[in-house]
Amino acid sequence: MGYEIEISYNVKMPNHHLTNIITKTKEIADTNGCQNHFQFTQSKNQNQIQNRKNEIPTVVFCFESERFTEMTTFLKEVIAKYKKKTRVESVYDIDARSIIYASPTYVDILETTHKEDYNYRRKTRSFSETDYFILRDILKKNY
Repeated sequence: MGYEIEISYNVKMPNHHLTNIITKTKEIADTNGCQNHFQFTQSKNQNQIQNRKNEIPTVVFCFESERFTEMTTFLKEVIAKYKKKTRVESVYDIDARSIIYASPTYVDILETTHKEDYNYRRKTRSFSETDYFILRDILKKNY
């Protein structure tokens, strides 16, 4: 098992540029030993008529636990190169079955029990060493 990192992309850029950024982040992931990645599209609002402005391309990158160093390198590199073009939506620890990080929009879509668990972990600061490293050093979040 390992980690899943969900990254969404800014749809305000031209389509060819967006495709290029997605391809480059996938290449960075592959270079850093990503086990698997898959892409899907989210809708901003399910009730609106589907068009490109309402669709947010998202890619989930999966890394094995043994590849923790490579996973952190991937995150650092993507954030450094594409900070304004991407957003880390979530970092999920599959082994511990816990969300290490969730963006505000991601928290909004969580089920109540998961949201309560995530908020409790943040309030009590019950993070492992690796969780804390991801939050503080890579995502620059202080909890």
